[in-house]
Amino acid sequence: MGYERQVEAFVEFIRSGEKIRDDFKIGVEVEHFVVKNSNLESLTYYEEKGIEYILKKLVKMGYEPVYEGDYLVGLNGKDEVITLEPGGQLEISINATPSLHGIDEKYIGFLNKIIPILDENEQLLMPIGYHPKSSINDIPFNPKKRYSHMAEYFKSTGTHGHNMMKGTASLQVVIDYSDEDDFIKKFRVANFLSPLLHLITDNAPIFEGKLYEKNIVRSRIWENTDKDRSSIVAGALGEKFGYREYSQYILNTPPIFIMKGNEIINTGAKKARHVIDIDNILRKEIDHIFSMVFPDVRVRNYIEIRMGDTLPYPLNLAYVALIKGIFYSDTALKHLFEITQSVEEEKIHLAKWSIEEMGFQGKFIGKSVKDIIAVLFDLAEQGLNESEKGYLRPLKELALDQKNPAIIMKEKIKLEGIDAIKENALNHYRR
Repeated sequence: MGYERQVEAFVEFIRSGEKIRDDFKIGVEVEHFVVKNSNLESLTYYEEKGIEYILKKLVKMGYEPVYEGDYLVGLNGKDEVITLEPGGQLEISINATPSLHGIDEKYIGFLNKIIPILDENEQLLMPIGYHPKSSINDIPFNPKKRYSHMAEYFKSTGTHGHNMMKGTASLQVVIDYSDEDDFIKKFRVANFLSPLLHLITDNAPIFEGKLYEKNIVRSRIWENTDKDRSSIVAGALGEKFGYREYSQYILNTPPIFIMKGNEIINTGAKKARHVIDIDNILRKEIDHIFSMVFPDVRVRNYIEIRMGDTLPYPLNLAYVALIKGIFYSDTALKHLFEITQSVEEEKIHLAKWSIEEMGFQGKFIGKSVKDIIAVLFDLAEQGLNESEKGYLRPLKELALDQKNPAIIMKEKIKLEGIDAIKENALNHYRR
């Protein structure tokens, strides 16, 4: 009886995210490394003119500071929130907005604030999927207590948990749903597209200081972080995977720790269903539990599409356009959902393996990757209004040429050495 009440409460949390179609918005979270211009090594939180110094400079521009103890760990702005990932990666979460133009304007506003600070310090904002130079052993965790709990837990769950925490940077897109049927379609299609979205956005040419000869290294890292909470949610491509099924997934996954007020309570390997009191739990505490899983597609009271490597502008806006064009078009969503009906979860895992090994020459559910990607971009373009179609072009041209930022950068590194990777950062200046 207690478990059923837990399920019902979690189902209601997901249902609370339902919106009428006219109110659909799109949100974006973009992670960045900050590196030293001279050698591309990581800028840490604690050093002189380090991450904390940058945050303090931004406070003077009108952001509201967020502290954990004596440490400045985040900023709240009018249109965005800036937070720290475990290795000090700066994440900007742009408030959900109906239009790509709104996201564009807000992201450029952020760049215009932070880039002069970094220029003055001879530092670079690096939009890249894996750190280009520093080993994770040389990057300290930032002072947020939650990350020390996670770091300890991941020591026993896989081989790459700390690589994920300190070495990766992603581009996540948030979409809305109108009801459970719409949720089921979007969740299923997003998981179905997982290998392709990993490939299109692959922007990690380097892994732990060496050229990565295969593809989609962030996918490989997640696959080896924690099977309980990573990759594709088990059952996601089943006959029906809706609010109840996702709630059961959350309740049967260890949350690592739970929050009570400002207190962190370590729960170890205990499942969420065994550590929560459904009669004495706040909405923000439920939200925290939903946030402690990291699959390719995650649900809160919205859907997060999490496969993308972080990308330089304007490729990052092009990726957001791709997601919007697919998931907010009835035609595109219906077409892709119908295709998924004959696809089992195992075929998606096989597609990931094929793409990791062969990239654009790989196979996706028995078809050519390059052909499927061409269809995706056509569907997305048809799903965007005329004023937003142009955003899609840079990524479309790259993908149809069977390339992504990682492939291009590997070619340059082989010719010019590691310093060629600065191009990723300098793209931020060419607006």
